[in-house]
Amino acid sequence: MAPVAHTDDSMARVRAEVTHQLGEPDSVDSAFDPSSVVRFSPDLPNQLSSEERERLIARAKELEPWLQGPFLLGGDLVVGGVWRIDSRWLTLDSHVPDLNGKRVLDVGSNAGYDPFMFNLRGAAEVLACEPFEFIEQARFLESLYRTGVDFQPIGWQELSPEAYGAFDLVHCHGVLYHEVDPIALLQRLHEMAAPGGTLLFGSMMLADSSLADLSRFVPRAYFRDNTWWWVPGPVAMREMLESVGFEVEEEFGFSDGPPGEFPTINGYFRARRPR
Repeated sequence: MAPVAHTDDSMARVRAEVTHQLGEPDSVDSAFDPSSVVRFSPDLPNQLSSEERERLIARAKELEPWLQGPFLLGGDLVVGGVWRIDSRWLTLDSHVPDLNGKRVLDVGSNAGYDPFMFNLRGAAEVLACEPFEFIEQARFLESLYRTGVDFQPIGWQELSPEAYGAFDLVHCHGVLYHEVDPIALLQRLHEMAAPGGTLLFGSMMLADSSLADLSRFVPRAYFRDNTWWWVPGPVAMREMLESVGFEVEEEFGFSDGPPGEFPTINGYFRARRPR
């Protein structure tokens, strides 16, 4: 996937790729109970005028496909998204450390659900990195929420502690198996974590327990997604984190991965950079 292009049709190619993989998603859904959706801003209006409602619907549809969600836009208007990130947070929430006054780095932010959650959890500063077109969705949401999350159109390769400082919490989910050089990614995450800082790292992994300490390359595509390069087993993933200097504290949140050419699971590791 190419880096973000600042044109009116910047989502067109992404829309075609997602439609090929998942079908035609219709993201704007008012069937959600707005009281059940996380409210990322206390200033969202409880009611929308017909003009504002139509404006928000039109802009949200321009930005389709929405992979992340649900996002409340105001009133009863919700962007649902293909992935229910709120379901992932039912597990993740209890593993997030105290963020009051802390700096947080989110790598691979997509539409920004995780950065908005870290802000809601009290982080003093959140840097959210998304080099692809989905950052336009995050910017649209930030224009409504006004949280102060710093969304930057950069990838992990452009991060450095000299330019951005060190972070108390580094979060990265769903990035590793898209990377040609996964060890370089993990080394960069280690560099960006402050001594004593926490890494929350999520990835797809091999579901077959007999392959737990191995990795499998993807020669063409997985589940019609040709951006997958390879998939590690859970033991291999843990050892990779340890090989770059992290101390793994726990593994959690395992669930079934997408139904592709071989079985996968999705899961998290919580690790620490030693002082």
